[in-house]
Amino acid sequence: MANVETIPCPYCQSLIFSHWATEIGFDAVRCADCRLIYVNPRPSLALISEAVQTGAHGEEAGGLVVVSRRQNAKVIRYQKIFSEIFKDVWEVGKPISWLDIGAGYGEIVEAVSALAPPGSRIEGFEPMKPKVEQARARGLSVIEGYLDSAHPKVQIASIIDVYSHIPNFDSFLAQIRAVLVPDGQIFIETGNLADLNDRGEFPNELGLPDHLVFAGEEHIRGHLDRAGFDVVQIKRQRTDGIVNLAKNAVKIAIGRTGHIGIPYTSNYRQLLVRAQLRPDTAISIPV
Repeated sequence: MANVETIPCPYCQSLIFSHWATEIGFDAVRCADCRLIYVNPRPSLALISEAVQTGAHGEEAGGLVVVSRRQNAKVIRYQKIFSEIFKDVWEVGKPISWLDIGAGYGEIVEAVSALAPPGSRIEGFEPMKPKVEQARARGLSVIEGYLDSAHPKVQIASIIDVYSHIPNFDSFLAQIRAVLVPDGQIFIETGNLADLNDRGEFPNELGLPDHLVFAGEEHIRGHLDRAGFDVVQIKRQRTDGIVNLAKNAVKIAIGRTGHIGIPYTSNYRQLLVRAQLRPDTAISIPV
């Protein structure tokens, strides 16, 4: 297949893997050493960057389009999540600085802005122009493009459902660390797909090759430790309820890829992780 490349494991650099699943002509494989799941071969880095900016994949992915829409339910959901996980921050009552990376239509910026004390600086970075334009039209501070290391330092950075899109998460965390204050914090949400034994345990489509890498809980902890973060709190939320089953049934009915499983039986969980920078800790990334 043209415009694809074979890669080592993005977490441990092992070259040994086994087939795990196939979707729209792309293979998800499992690393034999660390058990990470990742697309291999994957689209070239140039194609990945283009898809991130446009929401459209090329012929190698069958013309897959992943442009979504703003979801008010997402704003409501994260107001609730952040009101609990960062309760100590809101109770202090002092202005904060927060940067959401991969901000989409600005739902996270909007959710945090509703919780943050007056005078806070709440911003986002988003590479897809149409999303940025819609966020700005709602009065939200969302910057078009990728994270800039020259951006003013912030106290908290969030990356929500972004992990699976990042070819090299260790390097990505290093970029985030560069814009955090010395005792800065990070919030990550992603799934624990690599903790599952087989594809049948996951209650949704994989979204290949838009989604490139799938971690388990220990991978996320390992990434954070290597980047100099200590986990403060981790929550695990299941997603395989009746509502999810209904959504998958609709996808199948309209010709999309869906997965029908028995509700409340999957070991898949969304991981909600809050971590804090250790002072004066060097970054340790495997070569």
